[in-house]
Amino acid sequence: MAEEKGEYSVYYWTACKQFWGRAIGIVLTLDHAKAKFSVSEPDQKPEGVGFAVPVITLPSGQSLSQTPAILDVLGEALGLGGSTKEEQIDCKQCVLDLNDIFSESATGKWSGNPDRADKWLSLLEARLKKHKFLVCDTPTVADFHAVFAFEWMHKKYSADATISGQNSKKQKVFPNVARWWYDLNTLPAVSKMRKSGIAMIP
Repeated sequence: MAEEKGEYSVYYWTACKQFWGRAIGIVLTLDHAKAKFSVSEPDQKPEGVGFAVPVITLPSGQSLSQTPAILDVLGEALGLGGSTKEEQIDCKQCVLDLNDIFSESATGKWSGNPDRADKWLSLLEARLKKHKFLVCDTPTVADFHAVFAFEWMHKKYSADATISGQNSKKQKVFPNVARWWYDLNTLPAVSKMRKSGIAMIP
């Protein structure tokens, strides 16, 4: 898909004026790509598109919902989904892995089973030994979706892996996860969002 010129319209709770939530990865992707976009209230979204927000309307006029699907489309349109076929496939999987990390950590599944958390984080550590970001040496939609997933991990489980590279046994076995998290948060789009005064998650 060639880059779409024109404005993207995002629809999410409170128009992201109170919290960024599931729109985190979408907004970061658009901002990092310097795309023109707006964020509106859910009641402004096109009728008959998806069950819940976030929803996005593309410059072509087509609308879709579901965060991973939106990120997949944006990654291809904006050149943030990997530059080779292998990276593009890897990026798709990584976004869904991060969705699982969000779901499992946010629902408390890791609190009673820290070994499971360590297994997931070991997967990311293995990725990050190979390159600077999750898919390659430049950020992709997977990294931006990780900001959302890890906000919930920090809130409901632990920030040890990203702050100090520690696993559940306090062993420093995730140095690349910690390095990546620092690098990710120094990106202008991420730094801008964190300094916005708007809560990352509710």
